[in-house]
Amino acid sequence: MVKSIVVVDHEDEVVTPSWMVPTGWFVVGWSHEVPPGELKPLHVFGQELVLYRSESGALHCVEATCRHLGAHLGYGGRVVGDCVVCPFHGWTWGSDGTNVAVPEGKTSKRTIGVRPVRERNGIVYLWHDLAGKPPMWEMPDLFEDLRDEYPTNDYWAVDVAGGCFAYDDMTINPRLAVENIVDPLHFRYVHGTRDVPTLADHEVTDAFFMTKLRVASRGRRDDGARKREEFVTLKQWGLGISHTRFSGRDNTHLVISVTPVDGHTVTLRQTIFLEKIAGESESERNRRMAAVSSVLPEDIAIWTHQRFIVPSSLQAQEAEIFRDLRKWARTFEPKAGKYRSEAGFHAAAEEPDSTRRNAQRATQS
Repeated sequence: MVKSIVVVDHEDEVVTPSWMVPTGWFVVGWSHEVPPGELKPLHVFGQELVLYRSESGALHCVEATCRHLGAHLGYGGRVVGDCVVCPFHGWTWGSDGTNVAVPEGKTSKRTIGVRPVRERNGIVYLWHDLAGKPPMWEMPDLFEDLRDEYPTNDYWAVDVAGGCFAYDDMTINPRLAVENIVDPLHFRYVHGTRDVPTLADHEVTDAFFMTKLRVASRGRRDDGARKREEFVTLKQWGLGISHTRFSGRDNTHLVISVTPVDGHTVTLRQTIFLEKIAGESESERNRRMAAVSSVLPEDIAIWTHQRFIVPSSLQAQEAEIFRDLRKWARTFEPKAGKYRSEAGFHAAAEEPDSTRRNAQRATQS
């Protein structure tokens, strides 16, 4: 049987599900990966970008395609001052996207797109919005964001303690990872905890959805501090970033990000900040890191084969917060349609009518 083919006349037509192109901040790497004068190619949201740090230390992100003949700036390109130079014919592009130099001719009026980036706690955040709108909120400092009544010591830098983990080419629906913050029961079945955490508090704003879980105490700290109630605070910033703090006997901060690569795959990144403990050896610290980092792969094993079901068969005690979260999460997904951006056309795929009606009923109930 001969199959028909679809012919298009350009390469910028992209059709992708709306949940794979949400608006928000997403982790695309760590600060130590891009030293001054260096660059790093990025492939995210179906776009080719290049992340580079100027010689003075400022971090920038621009579209990777040179407007001369289409060479990729991230492969063989170089940083000069605050600019990135194309490896093909030496065209130089400024951090604002303008063409500032052409060795054998006049500068061009054409520009390359610029993407907002921020650095917080050694993590690189990229802002994504299909319509090209500027950031609607700023990512806070992790330790200020999750500060609570329990004082903590200093934390190991992630590049020193080995706290950076990346899982590439994962076929995971980003919405699944978001729902972990309202699912304390999975701690027992996925992570093998004896007791199930209970919801102590939650807060919702336009930018974040926070839950605070009470967990069973594991006793006094080794430094002789009094036994204290333990909590896990999970703060989801948009669909891309989850800030987590384990407070009590051991103070640990985590940042988990699900960053879409294209319409089918994502990169999961986890950043682990371990509190410094007086007198602890490097091998003891490494054992703590290994224990903390072993938890996320247990979730990944589920997410990789899991489907996002709408409506879900929720139990009465969990239904309200799940529905609240899903209603909140949909605010970051673009409406189905065609979007014109500097990177080309992006069509957010329309869901089947039956799926869309079920989703509406689930969020309205």
